[in-house]
Amino acid sequence: MWTVSEFHRQLEQGALAGAREIKLVGALAEFPRALYQLADSLEVLDLSSTGLSSLPDDFARLHRLRVLFASHNRFTTLPSVLGQLPELEMLGFKACCIHTVPPESLPPRLRWLILTNNQIAALPATLGERPRLQKLMLAGNQLESLPDSLVQCSRLELLRLAGNRLQALPPQLLQLPRLVWLALAGNPLTQKSEQEMLAGTAKASIFSSDLEVHELLGRGASGHVYRATRCSDQQSLALKVFQQAHSSDGAPESELAAGLAAGQHPQLLTPLATVLPPLQGALTIALPLLPATMQPLASPPSRRSCTRDVYAPGLQLSPAMAQHILAQISAAVRHLHLHGVLHGDLYAHNILWDPASGNALLGDFGAATLLSDLPPSQAQALMQLERRALDILRDELYAVAR
Repeated sequence: MWTVSEFHRQLEQGALAGAREIKLVGALAEFPRALYQLADSLEVLDLSSTGLSSLPDDFARLHRLRVLFASHNRFTTLPSVLGQLPELEMLGFKACCIHTVPPESLPPRLRWLILTNNQIAALPATLGERPRLQKLMLAGNQLESLPDSLVQCSRLELLRLAGNRLQALPPQLLQLPRLVWLALAGNPLTQKSEQEMLAGTAKASIFSSDLEVHELLGRGASGHVYRATRCSDQQSLALKVFQQAHSSDGAPESELAAGLAAGQHPQLLTPLATVLPPLQGALTIALPLLPATMQPLASPPSRRSCTRDVYAPGLQLSPAMAQHILAQISAAVRHLHLHGVLHGDLYAHNILWDPASGNALLGDFGAATLLSDLPPSQAQALMQLERRALDILRDELYAVAR
């Protein structure tokens, strides 16, 4: 990680010769053309939060570039020059005010596209001509439909469409043979059921004046979690304070609605109540405080694995333990489906487990979708996606079983 001046100094000293990854920080008046000196080696470039609004027409000189992050900048159009990079497979342009995605901006080897929290109302009709596309993150835009060509994306496994303007389920979704992880909350097609669930939150609330808040337990993509005690009965709780209006999966209100709809189950980590008034002025929910022995079963996908979790190299499960975990999570999923909830992010990294006992819980409803407003046939088809996720989890658990 370098400022522009530090980058130039390191470059002049020869310290960056053969560099494969570069992250620049601080404001940039323009694209630093000195990067072209690394054109024969540079594979990963991070220009996020630098204030850039465009890329030069000769940006394709970075011919070995595989990954480009340019989130939280001032782009209004996805740069057309990106389609000229032969090796580029991962693009991250989150929260950039983008409203236009030219067809020529999509590189031929595109595998992972992040356009979360922009202003996109339409995607190019040629999107489906990217046969390697595996992960597509479009939450927080203005989409009313998807291109017909999306059905050609036979490798697409993860799709985030929460917080758009979809009035009905795009039919293309049910034709994608490998789609597994889907988020649809916060669209008109789900908002009725979400609003009904949220309308009852005041009845299930804890007053913040009755809480003693203790230490920070952890930070996640969507919020911070604190340990707390309810003064009236000395009950120990965990408080999740959401830090963002929208995450890559969806909105906090949608997550809360899904958790409330799911209700309580021994293998689910769902909200007990909302906290009023909220802490730090942000939506706050109370959750059961789990034992310190509970830990994530895996880490989230990496750039290399794309849609697959990363398990610790030394993790070993007995076959009986693997079956026990799978049985618990399968029971949790059945409960969710009976209550009209699609988890949408059924991954090992969202499973907390106790290595000693094998007890496991499924948490994180950030990508969950309420299905009650959909036709029964569509709801059943979406539940089938979750069964694919269970099959993947089964194979992963058995792969680490000894």
